[in-house]
Amino acid sequence: MKKLIKKLVNRCGYRISRLAKPLSTLDAFTAMKQLLSGIREPVIFDVGAHHGHISKKFRDLLPTSVVYAFEPFKESFEQLKMNIASDPKITAYNFGLSNKDGMQSFHSNSSSATNSLFPSDKAGIQTWGENLLETQKLVEAGFKTLDSVVQTMQIPKIDILKIDVQGAEHLVIEGAAKACSQGLIRLVYSEIITQPTYKGQNRFDEALASFFNNGFDLYNIYNMSFTSEGRLRQLDAIFTKTGN
Repeated sequence: MKKLIKKLVNRCGYRISRLAKPLSTLDAFTAMKQLLSGIREPVIFDVGAHHGHISKKFRDLLPTSVVYAFEPFKESFEQLKMNIASDPKITAYNFGLSNKDGMQSFHSNSSSATNSLFPSDKAGIQTWGENLLETQKLVEAGFKTLDSVVQTMQIPKIDILKIDVQGAEHLVIEGAAKACSQGLIRLVYSEIITQPTYKGQNRFDEALASFFNNGFDLYNIYNMSFTSEGRLRQLDAIFTKTGN
């Protein structure tokens, strides 16, 4: 039937073609690729790189990109180094980004993916279940501000700032105040936890405000995660520079 309709339309001098998929319906990574269309060599900061899976995903998505991956937890950093060893365009650093430079106490939890600057909230177990957030030990880990990294490494721009630091995303933005004010960051891709998980995390409205107040607009939200009762507990969001 489709072929017949197409033939009839063609005879009338018209052609049927698929409409371009609107950006609002795309997954986050495809949307970011389209938002960076025309950027020859995108510079990406992967903050909270863990084992490097997202760094590698960015490199597959944007083959000409350069990725700087930051991971403060020593064991995760060693795994990160192994996972990216074959890609010279990903550089790993064994420190995290926060709102100040120096060594800080870092919570090593049951699942290394949940390690955080902040202690776990008891309510988090109700939201996420057991054997994820329970703190096993405190370790000393190095942290720097994004502004100091940009100055030291002489990085002129950041096309994607990816942040996944378990409730401490606002601290990363605080430490990037100068870069934000100078418009050096084109796009932010951040995890936002919406249910109590860490002591010190922002409420959802506060999390949004930390980006709005530093010159970013919400572009779209992705990967929403819900509790068994249907309550939103986490999402990812893309923010773009105000006016873009």
